[in-house]
Amino acid sequence: SSGINAEWPLRPGTGLKRVKSDVVVPFLKPLLATNTFGELVAATKVLRRTLEETDAFNEIVIDISKHAPSPSKEVVVSVCVKENRRITVGMTVKNDVNSTDGSFDVYGKLRNLFGRMESLSVKYSKGTNILSGCHVTLHKPIFPQLRSHVLFTTSTEQTLNRSSGFSTSDYLARLEYQFEGLGGLHVCQGDGLWQQIHGSKAPVAVREEYGHHTKFCVRHEYTRDRRDDNLTPTRGSRVSVKSELAGFLGDANHVRVDGDVSKSTRLPLGLAATLTARAGFIHTFSETSRVPITERFFCGGPGSVRGFFTDGVGDQAGGRPLGGLYHWGVGLSLHRHLPFSPYIWGLGKFMRLHGFVNTGSLESQPGELMAKPRVSVGSGLIIKVADRFKMEINYALPLLFAPGDTINRGFQFGIGINFL
Repeated sequence: SSGINAEWPLRPGTGLKRVKSDVVVPFLKPLLATNTFGELVAATKVLRRTLEETDAFNEIVIDISKHAPSPSKEVVVSVCVKENRRITVGMTVKNDVNSTDGSFDVYGKLRNLFGRMESLSVKYSKGTNILSGCHVTLHKPIFPQLRSHVLFTTSTEQTLNRSSGFSTSDYLARLEYQFEGLGGLHVCQGDGLWQQIHGSKAPVAVREEYGHHTKFCVRHEYTRDRRDDNLTPTRGSRVSVKSELAGFLGDANHVRVDGDVSKSTRLPLGLAATLTARAGFIHTFSETSRVPITERFFCGGPGSVRGFFTDGVGDQAGGRPLGGLYHWGVGLSLHRHLPFSPYIWGLGKFMRLHGFVNTGSLESQPGELMAKPRVSVGSGLIIKVADRFKMEINYALPLLFAPGDTINRGFQFGIGINFL
């Protein structure tokens, strides 16, 4: 029926304490735009999801009731909330989205600094790649568009590149703006970075990179994910494009573009196929400009072109990868549930068999990029862990490789989220 009116008397009893009422009101306004009871119910579901995403409330109760007995079709919508604790302290174990590096984080979060859902977070990290790191982030949602955020982060990190044998000390200041558009998430960043590259046991070609490096850049990243599962998808697609412009100040002077796209579809006999493609390039503005080793692309390993050691594709010096300015990769994976799914201890719910074909290349000259493609095939087991990341145990066989590549014929183990 039509003529539904929604009212929200924001008075004591709604649960608002530190959160200002004028911050919450814009999220409730869509309720007034409904014309039928079905639209109102759908709007309340969206409202609940929206309020949950603010991380400001841990209990949300939305009640729809009619006025006192009367022929009127007016209803009253009551929204009662319980605010989250102002201070949260905890620890997490996580894996980097695009690599096989894991870290252990201890964090503290202070919510609602000024009553408008601002937060201040402090995080200390230690892991396989980040030897130690401290991040301080000030976060401010932009209203009434909840999915727009402004963040300011300062951080210091000591990192180790195990494959190339160098370490870095990074000091970073970043201003970031996130918003939704074109069906995906946009992340705009402005960075100021001071980095020192150092180490002890490394070949001369890597030691030549040692010293101080400064970079001031702007960056944009667009991600659209329509997959039914972000770890073992059976349908849908994902698109990610990252672009960076450096050269305002400092010694970095380049354009860097990197992207990947994947498409999954279901096949007969319980099979699913996932096709993934990646590519990227770095272009300097002058012939004398140098791209530091920390800015270059690397290729090869369990999360990239399988059948090679981590970063094992491309130019090497003393067994250490030097990276490149151009790369591409394509992977096709066929996967399905285990044959006994899901009856033996429920293993089939989080384990899948898969076979794959990978190909790709990494070079410093664009003309050589397609001349020496690497190809590998194999099969293995995919294990989902808590729906947060996945482990792969594969047997890989390199078919095509170039002199200098470090191949890994046999079993490989990898942990991550996005694999080729």
